[in-house]
Amino acid sequence: LTRRVLANRVWMHHCGEPLVDSPSDFGIRCEPPLQRELLDHLAATLLDGGWSLKSLHREIMFSHTYQQASVDRPESRQVDPENRLYWRANRRRLEFEPLRDTLLSVAGQMDSTIAGRAVDVTKPPFPRRRTIYGTVDRQDLPNLLRVFDFASPDQSSERRPRTTVPQQSLFLMNSPFVIEQSKSLAARPEIAAAPDTAARIAALYRAALQRTAAPDEIELATRFVDSITTAPPVADVKLNPWEQLAQLILLTNELMYID
Repeated sequence: LTRRVLANRVWMHHCGEPLVDSPSDFGIRCEPPLQRELLDHLAATLLDGGWSLKSLHREIMFSHTYQQASVDRPESRQVDPENRLYWRANRRRLEFEPLRDTLLSVAGQMDSTIAGRAVDVTKPPFPRRRTIYGTVDRQDLPNLLRVFDFASPDQSSERRPRTTVPQQSLFLMNSPFVIEQSKSLAARPEIAAAPDTAARIAALYRAALQRTAAPDEIELATRFVDSITTAPPVADVKLNPWEQLAQLILLTNELMYID
C-alpha cells in the first residue's frame, strides 16, 4: 500500500493527474484505478530499485507516455474524452517554483549552487537561487505564494489547488522581479549583439521559448518595437522597447504551460 501511494503521487507530479483520483485515500470508498496494472508495475519498480525515487522518476520520464505532447487526437478523444488512459499529455501550468526558476534561467541569472541557507525569494534584492531554497514561514506565508496556489505548510495536502486569478497576471506584468528578468533577458549577449531587428527577435525567441520565431511573429514583434521607438516618450516607463518585448515573451502561455 505504501509503495502504491508513493508511486501514485510521483505519477501525479509528472503527468498532472494521478492514477488513483484520491491520492490520500486508497480505501474501499475511492474509485479503483483504470490502470491498476500500471500502478502495480510502478510499485514493483520502486521495490526492485531498493525504494529509490530516482529510479521511479527515471522509469516514468523515459516512457513514451510521459514524453507525449498535449496535441489533440480526435479519434482518441472520442474513446477517452477525459484522457484517463493517457493517450496524450495533460497540459499543465507551471507551479510557482518552476515558473520563477524558468524566468531566472531564460534571463541567464540562475544561481545553480547546491545546498546552503534558505533565502527570501519575495523581497528585493531578489536572490538568484533556485526557488526550492526559498524560505517558508509557516506562521506568515507570503501572499505571493498564496496567489500562486502554494500548498498550506501547516497540513498535509493531496495536491495544490488550481486557480486562475488576476493577481497572477498582475505579478507577471508589474513585479520588480519580473522586470529585472526582462531587462536581463534583453541584455543577453547573443540578443543585444544581433546585427538587425529580425535577428534580435529571433534570438529572443530562441532564448526564452527554445524555438525559432515564425515569420508572422517576427513581423508582429518588429511592428511592436517600432511603434514604441517612434512614439512620444512616456513618463515613468521602466523598460525600453526591447525590454518590453522581452517581458511580453515572458508573459506568454507558451512559457507558462507544459505542452
